[in-house]
Amino acid sequence: MERRIKYLKITLYIEMVLGTGMGAFMALFLGTMATDSPTSTTADFVMGALMGFSLFAIPLVFLPILSLRELNRFAEKRVSLINYINSAILILFVFFPLGIWQIYNLVKLKSAD
Repeated sequence: MERRIKYLKITLYIEMVLGTGMGAFMALFLGTMATDSPTSTTADFVMGALMGFSLFAIPLVFLPILSLRELNRFAEKRVSLINYINSAILILFVFFPLGIWQIYNLVKLKSAD
């Protein structure tokens, strides 16, 4: 059981790093695209950058933090709902192999009970 939790924690850290990088790229991309109009201002860039970062940072950084908290308390609570939600959202994004790996470990962790 401890080995599966360790693997899940490693994949959650990888997800956070990839999510931060992808969020930063999307922030620059959408911020630049928001300034395409000749009448755009700096506020348009900031709003586009915030929107781009939020679209990727919330599901790919905030949810893994909640999943890590849930894994730290797994020994006493035996609940992994947020981890399943995080894995389902991860499969919908580009990192679907990582999401499949997380679901595999979660199923093995649940069957180890």
